[in-house]
Amino acid sequence: MNKKDFKKFMVIILTLFILSCSSESIFSQLSKLQKINNNNNILESASPSGISLVNDILYIAAMHLFKKENGNVEKVNFSNSYEFVIDLVNVSGETYLLVQNKNGQLELYTLKNNNWTIKFQKNLIAIKFLKSITTNGITSAYILALEENGKQIILDLNGNNQTPRGITNDDKFYQISNENKLITGRSSKIWQLNGGGIIKVNSTNEIMAIIETSIRGSKETLVITGREYDTSDNQFKIYSSTNNYQTPIFNYEGIGEFIAYFAREVDGIILIGSNSGFVELIKNKNTFTLQPPSQSVFSGSYNGSQLSTTKLNDIIPISNKIIYILTQGKGLWKIENKKLTKE
Repeated sequence: MNKKDFKKFMVIILTLFILSCSSESIFSQLSKLQKINNNNNILESASPSGISLVNDILYIAAMHLFKKENGNVEKVNFSNSYEFVIDLVNVSGETYLLVQNKNGQLELYTLKNNNWTIKFQKNLIAIKFLKSITTNGITSAYILALEENGKQIILDLNGNNQTPRGITNDDKFYQISNENKLITGRSSKIWQLNGGGIIKVNSTNEIMAIIETSIRGSKETLVITGREYDTSDNQFKIYSSTNNYQTPIFNYEGIGEFIAYFAREVDGIILIGSNSGFVELIKNKNTFTLQPPSQSVFSGSYNGSQLSTTKLNDIIPISNKIIYILTQGKGLWKIENKKLTKE
């Protein structure tokens, strides 16, 4: 094995290891073929990691880059140098494509006038975009990548290093909040991109999902935990900034193997994506109620979709009425006016 092939091999192995407890990465589905059904032009068993809606064209990142236009899906040949398409975002109307090239380098592309142009290239392993997602889509994004020494690094979309101070090789980043650029990390930590230090959540479980919300009447930051393999605590818990994340403000006993990956607010409801579809978190007096999908989507269509047994990569609202659901191995879905369909 020559140096180039060895580096490519390490790209795959290291990324799979890092993402073993994280969603939103297409590398978690390297063992699956990304298929296009030629009969109806639907990405059947794809694992989309990102989308971008440009006018009436929907771009989809799923190992490769695809676009859906006038009901037809086709692969986009944007470059001869890429090995894998990692992720895709639309920030303030501009589309960014994150790829790993055949030399094991990270590349970032932008879309301008239907042409894909490389913005920069770095000797890093691309992991995913950290996406700040509100009810109207993605408002900001950062690149999460891996250095050759195994240490994670965060870049802005211009390639500048934005990694919080004090990170070690053991630290891993999971999700970024929707407003204040707070990032959940390994060992129940919350990192601040603005240099404000580390916030420690008093939890024996890992936390991934984080969201800033006012559904209880005042602004707070919520972090959510499900379970972790090296603990005996399998409870679903929610911690809040209102008590400095010291004790849970909500517990749920019967959720079993549910692992919360991320949280998105849509029309006054928090959707929690997981390894088993998603659930709804709604206000109930001064606390919350956890329930199966029924307010964001017609419950019958959700139950018939088999999404409740599917790991999710992301949920991306375009508006309060249109929500895209990115799955692992079961393609791209859309909720429009509570009706669930497969793209």
